[in-house]
Amino acid sequence: MTLTPEEINYLREGGRRLVLVLERLRQEIKPGTNLRLLAKLAETEAKRQGGLPSFQGFEGYPAPVCLCVNDQVVHCLPRDIQLKDGDIITVDMGLYYQGLHTDAAVTWTVGRVSPSVTRLLDGAYAALLAGTNEVRAGAKVSSISRAIEKTLTARGLTIFRQFVGHGVGRKLHESPMIPNFVDRGQDPTLTSAMAIAIEPITGLGTDEVITEADGWSTRTADGRPAAEFEHTVLVTPTGYEVITPLETLIGSH
Repeated sequence: MTLTPEEINYLREGGRRLVLVLERLRQEIKPGTNLRLLAKLAETEAKRQGGLPSFQGFEGYPAPVCLCVNDQVVHCLPRDIQLKDGDIITVDMGLYYQGLHTDAAVTWTVGRVSPSVTRLLDGAYAALLAGTNEVRAGAKVSSISRAIEKTLTARGLTIFRQFVGHGVGRKLHESPMIPNFVDRGQDPTLTSAMAIAIEPITGLGTDEVITEADGWSTRTADGRPAAEFEHTVLVTPTGYEVITPLETLIGSH
C-alpha cells in the first residue's frame, strides 16, 4: 500500500506519539508492577496522545497491548501478576492515529538477568537493525528476511517461523508479510511510500510454542525465554525512515 504525502506526515506523528507511550510504560518496568495495571496505563496514554490502541478489538483481541513475560512469545494477554527481579517483558503495542496504524515492540529486563538472556536480547535487536538496513524501494522482502535469519542463526538463536512482520498503515496488518527467514514462496518487491513492521521474534530453545487457555497467549514449549524488537519503517526511494525509533527505549537491556 502506497501512502500519500499527507498520510506519511500523519504516520510520522503517530509513530512519534507511540514512542512517547512506550517511554511512559518503560518507567513502570520494575519489580512489583502489575501487568493489568500496566495495560490500563497503556490505554490511558494512547488516548492522552490523541490516538487509540491498535490491538484492542483487532480480530477480537481484548487488550490494548501485548505483554509477554519470560517464556511467553507473542499475543499475550495482560495477566494479574507482578513483575519480579530477573524477569524479561516484551511490550508490543500499536497506535491508531489520524487513520493510520504504527506498531512497535521492545523487550526489557527487570533487574539482573543471565548472560544468555542478554545474548538473546542483543541478538534480537541486532537482527532488527540488520533487516532494516536492507530496506529500500525495489528491494525484495527476502533481502530483509535473509539478513534477519543470518543474524539470528549466527548467534545461535531460535526463529519462530509462525510469527512474521507485515505491512502496516491504513490497516494494522497489510501485505507484504515480512518473514524472519527466507521464504521460498512468494517474494514481493518493496515500493516507495510503503510502511512495514519488521519484527524479529526469537528464543533460546526450540521453536515449538503452546497456545495458552485464553486462546491468545503463546509460550515456548520448553520454557526457555523469548524476545522481540519491532519498529515501523517507511520505504523511501534510496533507503528507509524509521517511524518508531527505539533508541531511547532500549537502554535498560
